[in-house]
Amino acid sequence: MSATKPAIRWPTLTRWPGREGAKSTANVAGKIAKGLKFSLRPVSLELDRVLFIVVLTLLGIGLLMVQSAQSRVGNTPHDFLMHFFFNISGVHVLLAVTLMVVLWRIDYRRLLGNSLLKSPATVLMTISILCLALVLTHFGATINGARRWLMIRVGSHHIGFEPSELAKWVLIVFIAAYAAHQADQIRSFWQGFVPLIVVVGITAALILKEDFGTAALMVGIAGMMMLMAGCRWWHLAILIPPALAVGYYAVWHVPYRRERFLIFLHPHMDPQGAGYNPIQSLLSFSSGGFWGKGLGNGVQKMGYLPEDSTDFIFSLIAEELGFMGCLLVISLYITLVIVGWRIVHLADNMFTKLVAFGTTATVGLQAAMNVAVVTVTVPTKGIALPMISAGGTGWILTAGAVGLLMNIERSSRRARAAAKDGGARALSAEKADIANGIRGAA
Repeated sequence: MSATKPAIRWPTLTRWPGREGAKSTANVAGKIAKGLKFSLRPVSLELDRVLFIVVLTLLGIGLLMVQSAQSRVGNTPHDFLMHFFFNISGVHVLLAVTLMVVLWRIDYRRLLGNSLLKSPATVLMTISILCLALVLTHFGATINGARRWLMIRVGSHHIGFEPSELAKWVLIVFIAAYAAHQADQIRSFWQGFVPLIVVVGITAALILKEDFGTAALMVGIAGMMMLMAGCRWWHLAILIPPALAVGYYAVWHVPYRRERFLIFLHPHMDPQGAGYNPIQSLLSFSSGGFWGKGLGNGVQKMGYLPEDSTDFIFSLIAEELGFMGCLLVISLYITLVIVGWRIVHLADNMFTKLVAFGTTATVGLQAAMNVAVVTVTVPTKGIALPMISAGGTGWILTAGAVGLLMNIERSSRRARAAAKDGGARALSAEKADIANGIRGAA
């Protein structure tokens, strides 16, 4: 353990411990409680590198489990290992890691721009809304009964793109840029609040028709960010009754959503219909036990559990990897949220604070919602498990968003180091001036 000044309550460095004796080991908890920096030697990891490892692990688990979910009874090909990595899911992971590294290294402040209208965040928000509108036209594609995708033709192939995933992350950056540029008007109802809520409302309305869960998640995150940005709480409070009315209409007056809600209360009333998914999901958890059946040995993926590689992939993890596999996945998300919250705390301006908070909250809440769905804690809805459920758009854009969060931590750490060095140089110069003054007086 290294005894440094008690300035930081959460660790910024992680190192493996040296052998300092039983007495030193016994005092670890006391030192952490006093706010000393926790260190493990000889591996040194800043917070952004911790996030990098977490994302790589989640993507690796996602690639592994998607391959397992898509495997069926049959002969194993002779080039199984090559097929495992070089397929569409492997390409998605490669693109996700590439975008994450790029957004980790670029100057994220360019997203803010010199003015709100000319800001890249505003341009991206406009493009996102246009893409969401195109989904509702003949350009949109229906997959598994939901119209959420745009199909882009590249040669003889079609590439699916989900605009709601883009809008989810762009809205976070847009709200942060809006708060930075409109800081003087943000507390004004007509000049600050209404324009922002119009953008949020249009985006949510375009998504709500086909994806109630994502729309509700976006509205919740946007509301929290607006409060952090300085909006008056009563401005948001007056929107709660109409929001509840819209939510009631979107659930109760859409037959399949109403059926999902009612069957959630009594899934065994329709075990071969609306209650089939919840029941099969619970069977996956019960059959997996503590250690699971083993990777690739799951039975539910053989046609019993629908959407085993997407919305219900956590159920497959429970069956094949057991309680310990589920614990690993949940621990990774908890680590990401804790590190993200620390980055929010260390951010030195409103723009970076809001982007970091929005990214962290979105990943954490989306993961919590998916786990709640597959454990039949809440009614079924189409919410993917971030960076694990199959889906190229989700993997790539979520990894990119975390890359932006890593960039914020990297830039903030460098700014703090520069300020510390500048303060040390100024103190040294002041001491030198004092010494010179004393010598001059003598």
